[in-house]
Order: sequence, then C-alpha cells, then structure tokens
Amino acid sequence: MLLLVSWQSGTVHAATGHGVKNTHTTDNTSKSKNTGQSKASGHEKKKRHGRSSRHKTAAPEDAGGLNLHVKSAFLMNMNTGKVYYSLNPDERIPPASITKVLTLFVVRDALAQGKIKESTPIPVSSLAIRTGGSTMSLYKGEKVPLSEIIKGISVVSANNACVAVAEYLGKGDSRSFVGMMNAKAKSLGMSRSTFRNPNGLPANGQFSSARDIAKLSAGYLKRYPESLAIHSMTSHTYHGVAHHNANSLLGRYEGADGLKTGFVCASGYNITATAKRGNTRLIAVVMGARNPIIREVETSRLLDFGFAQAASDPVPAEKAPKPAKHSKHSKKHS
Repeated sequence: MLLLVSWQSGTVHAATGHGVKNTHTTDNTSKSKNTGQSKASGHEKKKRHGRSSRHKTAAPEDAGGLNLHVKSAFLMNMNTGKVYYSLNPDERIPPASITKVLTLFVVRDALAQGKIKESTPIPVSSLAIRTGGSTMSLYKGEKVPLSEIIKGISVVSANNACVAVAEYLGKGDSRSFVGMMNAKAKSLGMSRSTFRNPNGLPANGQFSSARDIAKLSAGYLKRYPESLAIHSMTSHTYHGVAHHNANSLLGRYEGADGLKTGFVCASGYNITATAKRGNTRLIAVVMGARNPIIREVETSRLLDFGFAQAASDPVPAEKAPKPAKHSKHSKKHS
C-alpha cells in the first residue's frame, strides 16, 4: 500500500475557474522531521574524542577526483556505454521521484504494446486524490487523457497521476503495477533496486543506486527517445494551473533536455540528468545533495567533466568497405 503523507507542495488541487494560476512545483516527494539528527551529531562529537577517532575510514570511491559534495554519483556516455566517473555507485539510497522514470517506462511499454492509447481516459480515484507530495491539479472521479497524465508525471512530478495510472494498468490495484516495475528493473539489470510504489514516496525497503538509475535512464531513452520532448518542458498547465519543472538545468545548462529530479529526507536531493552536445549524449546521476543548488552545481560539474572526456576519446576507426562481389554475368567478354 502506498504511504500517504499530509504535506503538500506548493500546488493547487482544484481549478481556479478563470485564467491560469502559476504555482512552483518542487521536486519534494515528501518532507518530514529528522528526529535522529541531533542524536547523530552528538554521537559524532563523542567519536572525535574517543578511541574510534584514531581509525580513519576508507575514502569513498571517487574515480575522476572531482570530490563532489554528494552521497553518490555516476556518469556515462550513453552512445558508447563508457563510464567516466563514479562515486559510491552501488550505495543503496531511496530514489525519491526518480522512481517515476521507471513508472513512465512501464506506461510507455503498454503504449507500444497497444494495451492503451494516449487518448485513453484514466480515472482519478479517491486514493489518487489523497496522495501527498508534488501533485497536478486533478478532481476526484474525473477521467484524464493518458497524454496529460504522462506530462503531469514527467514535468510536474505528480504523485497523484502516478497512482491513477498505476491503478488503471494494475486493474484496480497499484501493487500489481509495482510488480511490473520491479520486473522491468530486473530486466534492465538493476540489481541494487527495489520499488514499493509508483511515485517514490517514502516506503520501507525502497532503494536504488546511482549505477542502477543510470541503467534505467539509458534503457528508457534508447527505447523512447521521443520522451525527451516532454521531459524538456519547463512547465505544464492543466485545469488552468501551471506547474514548473524542478529540473533547474533546463534552459541553463547547454544541451540539457531531461530527465528527472527527486527528494525525500532519507536521501537528500537526487537527479538523473541528460545532456547532448554534437553526437554525444551523457547521463549523469547525482544522489544525496544537501540542497537543490548543490545538486545543480555538482551535476553541471559532472556533465562538464563528461563532455571534456568525450572530446578526448579516440575516434573509432572506420571499417574499410568490403570489395563488391561480381557475379559471373558481370564479367566482360573480350
């Protein structure tokens, strides 16, 4: 069962009637008080003066030496699969709203298989309406075209839209849809990941890793490159309410056109970002930044590093064309 929280982001859940009301959509999946913070800091002070301070902890893996101020990171060239950077790439961290990339993958698979259409009306249940965190403007009992649901999930990070489509494809039970998500994750080789709901709201046992999210992002974009036309949108309006994309790289970092941000207290600020320059497309995953500004800055640094590395990669030699085969009838007779 989905974990419901009462906190709401700065979104509106009903149409205002006239005109368009602008709201800012954060990537916060949820917010809660961290009651263990003071205890942890106190314990840390004791360790500084205790015997444990004599033992230095092993430095985290930081291939590339960028010293990013995040918990985990992963950078790859999507064209070649080459990994340019990794920092604690297999550490299990709650993925937050990056979960929605997997949700969209399953939804787009259903579209490709002809199980649903973009015009398919998706019913909005009372459970969907009660879902907290970032949401799009939906009414209980209304039926929303799947195309709008996809935009709401991709741009607005709408938790309520995730529940609505999960219930529809799960034939009334979102848990069935989550089963499809985990099967898809397994097929992509996401060995460090387990998903408990379709939107990334806090749930016991819901984890992923930077490497796994890179695998997910690469698989999704290779199969559905057209999805970037939506992920690159900076805002989306439905029922007269405009919500803005929390991906601050859009329009600010050259070549950035996706993909998804996320936040829960247990992880910090996450992102799976993609940018393309020339023929090179990179995927950069950052997890556990302390705030959105650090997330943007460190992701930009990571992408800069990646494009510099890609520019110095050896160009693969072109294969010499095979000589054309001549048939007996093509020979000239003297």
